[in-house]
Amino acid sequence: MTLNSQGRPARKRSVYGHNTGTAVEDIYTCPPNCSAEVNYILIANGASSGNNDVTVKWYVAADTYTSNFLSDKNLTHDAIHEFAQIQLVLSPGDKIQVQPAQAGHIDSIVTVTEIFSV
Repeated sequence: MTLNSQGRPARKRSVYGHNTGTAVEDIYTCPPNCSAEVNYILIANGASSGNNDVTVKWYVAADTYTSNFLSDKNLTHDAIHEFAQIQLVLSPGDKIQVQPAQAGHIDSIVTVTEIFSV
């Protein structure tokens, strides 16, 4: 979907992640030629075998700093956690990351509006 934001070209897109281990997974990385407005995040404990603690991170590239804005959220089997009203503005290189505490089946969806530099 193509649109304009503040007179600049923009597009809305959704990306997904599928984490079966315990490593930090980059779900979304803001491209170098734009800023991104995060509009929605969903984390789901899918076909895993039980509960899993999940951390959602915002990596700020300019400061090489990571903010754990959801830390060790316990998700039972088939449970979800949504950020439906979230409004984060990411700069180039910033990332939304997910890290489960145990191996399992953690799925995630991030929807952003990317606003391109002219």
